[in-house]
Amino acid sequence: MKKWYLPLVLVLVLVLMLSACGGEDTPPLEEESQTEVSAPEGDELDPTDPVEVENAETVTAAELADGAIEDGAPVKISGTVEELVDEVGFPSFILTHEDQQIYIRNMAETPVETGDNVQVEGIYDGNAEEDVPLISASIITVQ
Repeated sequence: MKKWYLPLVLVLVLVLMLSACGGEDTPPLEEESQTEVSAPEGDELDPTDPVEVENAETVTAAELADGAIEDGAPVKISGTVEELVDEVGFPSFILTHEDQQIYIRNMAETPVETGDNVQVEGIYDGNAEEDVPLISASIITVQ
């Protein structure tokens, strides 16, 4: 009979330990809140929409660097992909045009490689870090 006491005691101890862990009530889950996203209104441009850059004017890197182009203006520029940049939101790269650098946020997610000659159409977003002009491109054509 003594052989049954030890396993019985162990089972009872385990049951008591497990029941002690499950005593807390978990609060009921609330419904997930949803974030509402709306389309741009009025003069706001959506850099991911190719329609926004249909009438983009061809610009030079010098015009962008000098501030001759307004922030939010649709622009078109050609150049060579100098460097690919790892960015969390969208793939990006550095474009060289007339020996000046332009930071391109690749909103179109078009695959490009270093050395590619490309034409970029997008929205001029002012200057990125280090005073490099920034374009959010919705159309990228590898030439």
